[in-house]
Order: sequence, then structure tokens, then C-alpha cells
Amino acid sequence: MKIKLIIFVTIFLASCILKSTEQVADDKYDISDVIEVKKSCDKEWILRYEDNDIKALKERAEVESAQCDVLFFGSSSIRLWKSLKEDFAPLTVVNRGYGGATLRDLHYNYNTVMVHYKPKAFVFYCDNDLRTKPEVNISVGELFDLVRLLFKRIEADYPGVPIYFLAVKHCQRREAIRDRQANYNALMREYAEISDQVIYVDTCTPLLTADGQIDTSLFLKDNIHLNSEGYKRWVKILKPLLDSSLK
Repeated sequence: MKIKLIIFVTIFLASCILKSTEQVADDKYDISDVIEVKKSCDKEWILRYEDNDIKALKERAEVESAQCDVLFFGSSSIRLWKSLKEDFAPLTVVNRGYGGATLRDLHYNYNTVMVHYKPKAFVFYCDNDLRTKPEVNISVGELFDLVRLLFKRIEADYPGVPIYFLAVKHCQRREAIRDRQANYNALMREYAEISDQVIYVDTCTPLLTADGQIDTSLFLKDNIHLNSEGYKRWVKILKPLLDSSLK
């Protein structure tokens, strides 16, 4: 109650200041005071992979061809996809994923991940923003906004280039947030329906059993990342889409 009262009084005083200093003749406002806002900086957290995975991405960009059919980017589920080139041959693909990636640092590392390359399509997967740890967790709504901002930036830089969004997979290690993952996937499916460039790919359902349970045989021992059989399920649904789009 006390906090609400302080906020109300602050807004009221600010309103009074505006009204008292309004210059009607030229329709301008002169604000004679400010409200202090304190905000912590997350730069150290954003830069946590700068000396390893991000450094490697920068080095590879210096030697890899800028021309490619498909640029895969996102988190470790992309980075650990060892058979990527073989799985999507004869398409030429580049792997720009890095371990632990979140939407927050993907925005920061956008130039490192993207700018050198000129792909005909993007494939995106990232599932690290929805977590059980409060210090790194964000809401589904916040994540949805971050993804849309990222995709809008790509659309501006790469007009007409399709962006394939891979649905977040359910896994045993993150069973507690399955409902939140499902809500996020539903938002992205709906967003793709009204987007000219975003294509939603259901890479979640193929990893479930007939009764909707997680098929643990498709995952590594960490119960988060896919094994080779799991990636085969993704290839089965994604490759025909890319082949059809890029032929």
C-alpha cells in the first residue's frame, strides 16, 4: 500500500510540474525535475561466453564462405548437431550455434553470429530462456517479445529470407516448465501464421511417445540434448521443408 501511494504521489507531482511549465505558444514542455531510476547491468552475464564459443564463431567467420543455403543458429542443440552438413546435403549449411545461448545474448551477439553470412534461409532453435532458476529465468511474454524483436531485425537485414523457427522440445530435465514451453510454442505458431517470413516447425511432437510422454531414448544422458536418433526426427520434418523452399 505504501509503495502504491508513493508511486501515485510521484506521478501526481510530475503531472503538476508539466502543467505548471507548459508553454502554450509553441506547444513545448519544460520539465524542471527528474525521477531517478536505478537499473543493474547484465553485461558481465551477457559476455560469459566471449572467450570460448563466441571467439570461435568470430574465427570461423574469417575463413568460412559468406554464401550458404541455410544458416542454423541458436543454442547448444544447434551447436551439438555434428551431422548437420551430412543431414542436409546437398544444401550448404553453416552452424552458428553456441552453448548456453539465450535470446538476451543473441541480441548482443547478433553481428558476430549473422553479419558475415548471406544465407537463403535461417533455422533457429533456442530453449535456455525458460528456466527454473529465478536468476536467469524470464516470462513467456518477455521471451516472445525478444524473439519477435530478433526476427524483425533479421527481416530488415535479410528481406524475404525465410526464418524457420524450431519449436522448443520437452525434456525430462525441464519437465517442471513443460506448460510454459507449450505456451511459448503456441504463441510462436500463431505468430508464424501472420508473418511473411517466419515458418513454425513442430520439432517438439516428434520427440514424444504416442501418449504424449517424453521419449527418453532420443536424448543424451543429460536429459536435455538430443542424441543421433533424436536429430533424425528433426531432419525428417525439417529437410523436406528446406529442400522445397530452396530448390
